[in-house]
Amino acid sequence: MRSVRFMFDFRKFAYAGVTVALTATLAVTGLTHADAAQAPAPAVAAPPVITATVPMAHLSKLMEFAAASSNTRVIGSAGFTATVSYLQAQLAGLGWTTTVQNFTVRGKKAANVVAEWPYGDAGHVVMAGAHSDSVAAGPGINDDGSGVAALLANAAAITQSNLRPAKRIRFGFWGAEEQGDVGSSYYVSHLAGGEAAKIDAYLNFDMVGNKVENGKAVGWSLYAEGQSNGLNAPFQSYFAAQGITVNPSLDTDDRSDHAAFKNAGVDVTGVSSVRSLNELGACYHKACDNLTDVDQNSMVLASNAIANAVWSLAG
Repeated sequence: MRSVRFMFDFRKFAYAGVTVALTATLAVTGLTHADAAQAPAPAVAAPPVITATVPMAHLSKLMEFAAASSNTRVIGSAGFTATVSYLQAQLAGLGWTTTVQNFTVRGKKAANVVAEWPYGDAGHVVMAGAHSDSVAAGPGINDDGSGVAALLANAAAITQSNLRPAKRIRFGFWGAEEQGDVGSSYYVSHLAGGEAAKIDAYLNFDMVGNKVENGKAVGWSLYAEGQSNGLNAPFQSYFAAQGITVNPSLDTDDRSDHAAFKNAGVDVTGVSSVRSLNELGACYHKACDNLTDVDQNSMVLASNAIANAVWSLAG
């Protein structure tokens, strides 16, 4: 989650010092559409339970990339480049259609990775996202490796379940969030005409791995926008089943990647493992935002809350 807000409008190219150039690469592996048409579609009543093993393994890899890059995954660094390559390889290997959008911010290379599960009505999209970059001061394992790892765990669960949803499922991994939500804004502003209207929901996951601090249980919040559009309901039902009371109206001040979608008229919400923006954690935007800054129980809760919502919203 970024701490500084920037005024930026890609449509007017008014962000000083930013140049953008789109390079898309497509990699699809696994079942072909012909194969899928012949394969029986299993009936899935509920998502599988995601354990800590998968998201924590992804976080360990992100930490490796940062450790080999002066303890950072900031855009323009080797740590960020390795993160993007890892995302693309993992998602393509799971049979998701993956697209990489390359752009530059103040002369530094950045990229989005967008992955789509190639089943369901493409005219109705349930989209979820997390930012893949860190600040220069640290590795960004909670902010926001936690969101990235939880989404990757969900991508694997969808593949392993051979899910055939009614709606299309799409995940976005945004670059340069810490520079002012640049990657998500770039994505939304470069959607073809009418494509934004096909996104029924955008769900944002920024900082979902907070550990217990000072003996206090981690707090969970849902974005305030989700109260009015109904998107908070599947998250609330999941946390209620775990005996967890959530703050249903976190005011993010549009300080994350949901803002670009919200401004484009898309219904949005999100989940964060904080009660308010005044409780972002002792290692927020610091060098100590490493694996010790993440609680594996929080990662289990976040990953399964996402699964509950995506399964429900995608039909």
